[in-house]
Amino acid sequence: MREIVYTMHFRGQASRSSGDQKEVKIASSGTSCTMHTVVGPDGIETSLAPAPGELAFLDCELQFTGQASFTGNGTLTFGDDGDAALRFQTLEPGHLGPSLEPGVLAGAVSWRIEGGSGRFAAATGFLSSVFTMKESGELSEYQCGNIFLPG
Repeated sequence: MREIVYTMHFRGQASRSSGDQKEVKIASSGTSCTMHTVVGPDGIETSLAPAPGELAFLDCELQFTGQASFTGNGTLTFGDDGDAALRFQTLEPGHLGPSLEPGVLAGAVSWRIEGGSGRFAAATGFLSSVFTMKESGELSEYQCGNIFLPG
């Protein structure tokens, strides 16, 4: 078994489906990056810096099941050629609700990897996301993944 652990920052746009107000589509991308986190006397400081490499693309659909809960599924594609992708779905309902900043919602969700394509065809594992969404649909998501591949 091979294990891949990653952290990425995605930025993109969320939009309501035309026919169903309970469905939201998300399209975002993330650049290759390095994350540096330091715990010190003043708390935690984290910085992200661009790194050489290609983009990752995140596309998902959310279905709201309550005032602040949702389920969903999607695809995460690594690289510009698009032949290495993961398919995922919610492990349990995610949460989205008001933040302390007016006009900004904050949320969290855990995803289960259901396979994929290319080198990720037999992948399993989990993804975790924390995100903010503005009234305009602007999305900022921090995602951490734990991907398992056979042999």
